[in-house]
Amino acid sequence: MAVTQFEEDLGLLKDMYPELDMKLERGSNSTEFPHLLSDKLPFKISLLNDISIKFGEQDLLLSNLSNECLEFTIYYRRYPDIRQCVIMDVKSLWMSVDEKKMLIDKVLELVEETVDTKAEFEDSFTSILILIFGFFIDDTARILFPGNVKKCVTQEQYEIFKEISEKATLEKISRSNYHCCICMEMEKGIRMIKLPCQNKDADHFLCRKCAKSYFTAMIEEGRILSVRCPECEYTELKLDNFKNYAKMIKILFTPLIPASFLRKLIDTELCERYERLFHNQAATKLSKHCPYACVTCRRCDQWCIKEDLDDTMVQCQKCHFVFCFDCLHAWHGYNNKCGKKVTISRCIIEEYINDTDTSIERKRELEVKYGRRVLELEANDYIADEMLNLAIEEEGSNLQRCPKCRVVVERSEGCNKMKCGVCGTLFCFICGDLLYPDDPYEHFRERFSGCYGRLFEGMPGAET
Repeated sequence: MAVTQFEEDLGLLKDMYPELDMKLERGSNSTEFPHLLSDKLPFKISLLNDISIKFGEQDLLLSNLSNECLEFTIYYRRYPDIRQCVIMDVKSLWMSVDEKKMLIDKVLELVEETVDTKAEFEDSFTSILILIFGFFIDDTARILFPGNVKKCVTQEQYEIFKEISEKATLEKISRSNYHCCICMEMEKGIRMIKLPCQNKDADHFLCRKCAKSYFTAMIEEGRILSVRCPECEYTELKLDNFKNYAKMIKILFTPLIPASFLRKLIDTELCERYERLFHNQAATKLSKHCPYACVTCRRCDQWCIKEDLDDTMVQCQKCHFVFCFDCLHAWHGYNNKCGKKVTISRCIIEEYINDTDTSIERKRELEVKYGRRVLELEANDYIADEMLNLAIEEEGSNLQRCPKCRVVVERSEGCNKMKCGVCGTLFCFICGDLLYPDDPYEHFRERFSGCYGRLFEGMPGAET
């Protein structure tokens, strides 16, 4: 091939791919064919369909990819050995080393199968480059995204695709016109901001001026429930509908408008106020629904949310104070008992232990609200308490409850004037009434008393 023909072919390639700017190395004779050609070709992979990017439970649809870059060097004197003649590397934000190697191997196989290596290199180099460029632009998606799906191997890789998607969306938005639902003006997308609606299919926009003034006013007035998309329908979160405690906590403490979004619009101090008010509001709602779920730290007054309803140890995420949920004192270990901060009503316990009338679904609802272990412990105490009541009511029983602390007292000997060994309360063993501390026997001397003259009744050796 004459040098003139080579230059014409090179010009054709540059017309097809304007980004090309080949560097040529010639021998001492400037009329010789260059023995080395090198260049970089920025290219964008052609996507015929949207690609589903997945990592765990996360999923997003990608319509466009970022610009990749193909670096290549062609050594004229190594021809016809294609793999030695054409040296390539792909620069990409998201491709793995194995994916790059696979693409290069496949494109070299294509060149080997397609190009007639018996022909002179001068006649083949244009065809080689067109094949390579076309492959990377048109065939990469088919090879790397089988079934239009890309399964990421790390969270970092997924975040790269997410960033590419967001950038592509912003580029599309900046070229379009949108209505602001507050001022009703139409503006170019570059002067608008897309709201992070819960409905992923919704495209709601506010102009930046309206967005800043609206969210600033809502936060300053403490109207946290209104910090959301003004166009989306709002449905109050009903905690009774949840069957899973962890899921309930995650949804309840996830704001409709993330703080990361607001930081682009409002100052840091106002954003911190929003985070604080939202957390407090969500915690207050949770505490009314589930009394065992959260408590305020006694050091910094921050709401502390329990990850496990059955765990009594709580750590404040603000000041890191570790304390007991029941007694609110510094953590004393699981084996050191203390008083209970919250009690469950007897009707709830009776419903929970009633296997006949209470469904499994209803029991699960109660476990989400109060904690399974807490309910089981309360149920055991309830059953033990009921058994003691039956024992006390039996004829000839020597058991009675203290009217003040409700502990069970047994009379093994002596008269019917009883003193509780726990709280020291004086009471009558026969009727359970409190006795006057200065004269506990007055109860048995008063004629209008139902226990008149019965001080020694039932006492071994006493006359009946």
